[in-house]
Amino acid sequence: MKKSWFLIFLTTALAAGCQPAVKIFAYSQETTPGNIPKNGTVENGNLTGIKKGALVNYFFYAAYKPTTIINFSEVWIGKEYYKVQTEVVASTPVVMINKDIPDQPVKEELVPATKQQVVSISPIGSPGYKTIDSAWFRKMQSKSALIVSYLYGGEKKFIGVKNIKPLLPAAGM
Repeated sequence: MKKSWFLIFLTTALAAGCQPAVKIFAYSQETTPGNIPKNGTVENGNLTGIKKGALVNYFFYAAYKPTTIINFSEVWIGKEYYKVQTEVVASTPVVMINKDIPDQPVKEELVPATKQQVVSISPIGSPGYKTIDSAWFRKMQSKSALIVSYLYGGEKKFIGVKNIKPLLPAAGM
């Protein structure tokens, strides 16, 4: 009898501390800025230099059981912190089509077909600096290109993603 109570207690304790299975799909895509004038003007009429170089767009997706309630709150891309905006993906697979060469469009499957709940996670705003002052977070940050933070069951959880897969560059408009 004591063994059965111990097993029930152990199973309950393990289930309470578990984290749901969340799969993160992470992609980046450089966007060339097109033709940029040497100088531009700001509203007050002063000339200012315009930053040249490619911009990077990020595409992050999370897949998990549809019965699980998860709220994604923030991401760290490298050491840069961003708040996020989420949107439920209506159907899978999620496919991106690069039409830079109109006769040869390139399709990339970002999320395969699945019966799981899929959410798009978009970093918003300017990058900031926020860290969690603990050894485990610094270790995760040193080994991950991306860290996704979410709330599950009233607790904050973190998932590290080792690599962000680069997509083919896209021409800017």
